[in-house]
Parts: sequence; C-alpha cells; structure tokens
Amino acid sequence: MTALKKENQIIFYSIKGSTIKKVFIIDLVTGTGIYYIVKFISASVLIGMIGSVVGTEGIKKVFKCQLQ
Repeated sequence: MTALKKENQIIFYSIKGSTIKKVFIIDLVTGTGIYYIVKFISASVLIGMIGSVVGTEGIKKVFKCQLQ
C-alpha cells in the first residue's frame, strides 16, 4: 500500500470593492425596500419575502443583460 502525498494549497481570491458595494446595494438595500413595499401592499410576511427574492434576482438578471 502506497501512501499518497497531499499538497496543501491555499487559494486567495481578490474581490474589487465596487463588486462588494454593488452586491450590498442590490441584495440588502433593494431587497429590504422591495420586502417592505410588498409587505405593506399585501400585509403578508411570506408574500413580502417571496417578492423580495424575486425582485432582487430580477434586478440582477437585468444588470447581467445590460453588461453583455
């Protein structure tokens, strides 16, 4: 039986500050805003949560289409 020698690898990813800022604005701020608007209109927490997720994912897809 031979012993396999494993090499330890450390991988570093660098993320631009603008990317972090964009994710923060789209996911947290916009998602929260959409949640409260939909919750206010429908008076339902569940519908507000679903609307928030659908809204933020829709905005992300629109931004991806504009970049292409």
